[in-house]
Amino acid sequence: MKPWIVILLSLCFLLSVRGQNKYDYTWIAGTDNSNVSLGTEATLIDFGVVPPVLTYQGTSSPQSLLALGEICDRNTGRLMFYSNGCVVFDSTHHIMANGDSINFGSFWKSYCVGDKYLYYPNVFSVIALPDLNFEDQYYLLHQVESYLVDKIVNQPLMYSKIFFEESNPRGKVLEKNVPFYNQNTTSGFFTAMKHANKKDWWIMHLEARSNKYLKFLLDSTGIHLDHSQVIGDSIRGHHAQSQFSPDGKKYAWFNKETGLHLFDFDRTTGVLSNYRSLTIEAQPSIGGLCFSPNSRFLYVFDITNAYQVDLSVPDLKDGYVKIGSYNPGSESSPYKDLMFGMLGPNCKIYISSKLGSSHFSTIESPDEKGAACNFQALGLKLIYSSGGGGVPNLPHYRVDDPYPCDRTLGNVWNLPEIEEMLISPNPVSDQIVIKTKAKGLLSVYDMSGRSCYQRLEEGEKEVEIDVSAYAPGKYVLIFEERHRVYKGEFIKG
Repeated sequence: MKPWIVILLSLCFLLSVRGQNKYDYTWIAGTDNSNVSLGTEATLIDFGVVPPVLTYQGTSSPQSLLALGEICDRNTGRLMFYSNGCVVFDSTHHIMANGDSINFGSFWKSYCVGDKYLYYPNVFSVIALPDLNFEDQYYLLHQVESYLVDKIVNQPLMYSKIFFEESNPRGKVLEKNVPFYNQNTTSGFFTAMKHANKKDWWIMHLEARSNKYLKFLLDSTGIHLDHSQVIGDSIRGHHAQSQFSPDGKKYAWFNKETGLHLFDFDRTTGVLSNYRSLTIEAQPSIGGLCFSPNSRFLYVFDITNAYQVDLSVPDLKDGYVKIGSYNPGSESSPYKDLMFGMLGPNCKIYISSKLGSSHFSTIESPDEKGAACNFQALGLKLIYSSGGGGVPNLPHYRVDDPYPCDRTLGNVWNLPEIEEMLISPNPVSDQIVIKTKAKGLLSVYDMSGRSCYQRLEEGEKEVEIDVSAYAPGKYVLIFEERHRVYKGEFIKG
């Protein structure tokens, strides 16, 4: 075997064992509404392989297999549970024990039974979170709606608590439809970010037709309103998609009536600051947004165009460009209006569209500026329609990791260049010295693949690493920057 092949294989192995958590590695996308066969069908996307594997998923349940919110096993990436807003499905795609009648009410009776949609048509109204204080306990947050004189109004924000035990390996809903906020809130809008203490969650929402931001904490005591904050312009209209940036330092939301709204965010206090807004163009339809992995760019989507906003530019008006257009769709078109975006675990952005699309659009290189981000209107072919929203609502689980996604899950033909790195002295007894050439992740592994050292370096400099406590033997050092990977080996005497 050629030496460079050995290096490439060993690099892929070392990177794969780095401890990447896999809460978001499997997605359920869309549903078949054709009624050609009994039950419902959907596309299951496994991001744990390269390229992602799409498979058929069916069930005899009449409920649509549509993941408005979902979560996977942290270690394996296996889908644990998901919800279409009407019920909770377990890993076998059947309704979980006590998982029926989520969001029960007048709206539920109109959409979750009978022969209509059989899912809750309120995108980003559901999000699943692991309880970081208690193992095997999870929260499903959801927003119930009801009718008032032919007008939809939003009622309480609710949670359902899900446990996994030896007696319930597929999970069981033990608390269901518990309200934690009783006032009217904006439709959709659910998003969450880890607290700076790494054990709690900030949950952000917005009161309807206002600029009052609600900051809830999910901590060891449960969910409670920590504080609210009035800032920026009031929301007009109703539905909006909101997201935190992967580094946890920014928060944004977008809707067709008022455009883009951007804030700085403090993960310790939950305080929003430095409000900025941007009207992209007249918006004829619901739209969405998504941050790039490096948090520099914010992508915005409407019915006909996709835009990139460079957040490093002081005036947002000077920092946005159109990166692509797409067919608004027809019955014969293979893709239709784009709406909502989500960062995949493979560092690509996936954009869903209105009912009827058989594709996700993609942004293949979202950390690149302008056209180099590589917007693809037909980026990922689905087995079934993307359905009522398409992409699941996911938080950035890896905000405290060096990277918010795993580049080794990207296109196998686009692996970064690999170069040798000089390490001195070698062999070594106490300290090694290397020179980094750019911003990137510096890691040391033993020959079993165990991580011994990991640190994000900010740029070109000389770095010393104390290895005096390492056991004698051979070690591999990896330095990853944007386009190259540097690899070296040293012997600890």
